[in-house]
Amino acid sequence: MAFEKFIPPQKSGVRPRATIRPSGLISFDAASVEAFNLHSVSYAVLFFDKTRKIVGIQITKKPDEDGALKLSRRRRSVSLKAPQFFDLYGLSFEEAQRFDVGQDSTTGMLTISLKNIPRRRGRRPKKT
Repeated sequence: MAFEKFIPPQKSGVRPRATIRPSGLISFDAASVEAFNLHSVSYAVLFFDKTRKIVGIQITKKPDEDGALKLSRRRRSVSLKAPQFFDLYGLSFEEAQRFDVGQDSTTGMLTISLKNIPRRRGRRPKKT
């Protein structure tokens, strides 16, 4: 019997990350695009868990889904712009910040924890 060479699968040491900019742009890096198959979808729907301060991103291929936002592609990254989302929940960023991106095991949504980001005081904007 011949020997077979075992080569362990290579895992990159790069964690999936997202950058949130003061303009309300959420951009996913190449590791996120690869890990969550973002190159095959065109839209996303945003959710927010107020108690845990977690942003949920449900990726979808359906443009007519309620709240669907178009994803933009640049080289190896994917992004979406949602300044109204951050205004609605009183989240502001003075400068761009990077966050780890996870995936919720029950819903399949991508998750970004904002627990260290202070919420703005005052009234929330009126819904139009």
